[in-house]
Amino acid sequence: MTSRKVFALMAALALLAINSIANAGIVDPTNSYATIASTGIMTIAPGGADSFTIPTNHRIDVYLNDTGNNPVEVVASDIWLSDPTSITSFCPGGVVADSSTFAPDEGHTTFTGTPRGGVAARVSGVDYDCATISMDVVAVGNVIENLTLSFNSPDLNGNGAVTAGDFGIFGAYYQGSFACADFNESGGTPSVTVADFGIFAGFYNNSDCP
Repeated sequence: MTSRKVFALMAALALLAINSIANAGIVDPTNSYATIASTGIMTIAPGGADSFTIPTNHRIDVYLNDTGNNPVEVVASDIWLSDPTSITSFCPGGVVADSSTFAPDEGHTTFTGTPRGGVAARVSGVDYDCATISMDVVAVGNVIENLTLSFNSPDLNGNGAVTAGDFGIFGAYYQGSFACADFNESGGTPSVTVADFGIFAGFYNNSDCP
């Protein structure tokens, strides 16, 4: 190998090393990912309802790595869930991770808490499917995973409170088959029945965003 080729090789290796150092400790979406323990339906409400683990385990695990697959430390507030379809309307503050990805569990965190909010079930006369909601897992502005979640909510207009407006939407769904208002998760035909009305009544004028 000529001295010129040796120099070129050394320069290339130096650039790779510099690039690796520059990206160390920075979240790389390609090497980062998230998983969900199980799929299924969750009830969310402005004042709180199901958590990601109770009554069914829908725990989300997040793993953050840099370009060298080394774990990255990120504060909890910089890891959140975002619905790109805007069907889900979380309360102010959103849904953030349980903890930062610091040692001793470096690069890893979870979502196990209670998400607060509602759903925009009907917009301009169009009904949305709450059974398959696309949810981005975001870390420091990077989408590292897209998960499919299923929510129903007594806050059917997603305005942060369960009021008469939601009752009107529920009334339109009654004796029909709409996942957004199937609170007892019967999945039958019809799926929205008197049992769901009883659950809705428990939230009516009694569930608001903090």
